[in-house]
Amino acid sequence: MVDPLSLAAITAAVSAAAGALGTEAGTRSWAVLTRLGRRALGRGDDPEPEPHTAPAPAPDGRPDDTAISQLAAVVYARAVQDAAFAAELRAWMRESEAARGTGGGVTVTNVVKGNARVENLIQAHEVTWHSGR
Repeated sequence: MVDPLSLAAITAAVSAAAGALGTEAGTRSWAVLTRLGRRALGRGDDPEPEPHTAPAPAPDGRPDDTAISQLAAVVYARAVQDAAFAAELRAWMRESEAARGTGGGVTVTNVVKGNARVENLIQAHEVTWHSGR
C-alpha cells in the first residue's frame, strides 16, 4: 500500500482532480486543492491563485503534467513539514476520491484519425488480458 502522503500518491490525486475538472465534484475538489496550494506557498490570504497553485490549462482545458507535478510537489513539501496541513491534505484526498466515485475520475479517450483502419477498438478503464497462447 502506498503511503497516502507520498509524493506519488499526492501527484496521482492532483492528476485525478485535474482530470475531473468539468464536473461539479471535480470543480469543488480543485477549488479546495488550490486553496491548499496557496497555503503551502504561504499565500493563503491572496485572493488570486499563484501560477504554481493554479496551473494554466492545456489546450484541452486541463492543467498539463508539469503543472500538476509542480503543484503536487509544493503540497507534499508542506505536508512533510506541517502535521496540521498534512491532516487537511489527507482529508481532501479522501473527500476528493469519494466525490469522484469508484471510477477515480479517470477518463479514457480513444482518437482514431485520418486513414486509420480499425478492426477492433477497446475503450476501458482497466483491462486484464489473458492470452490463450
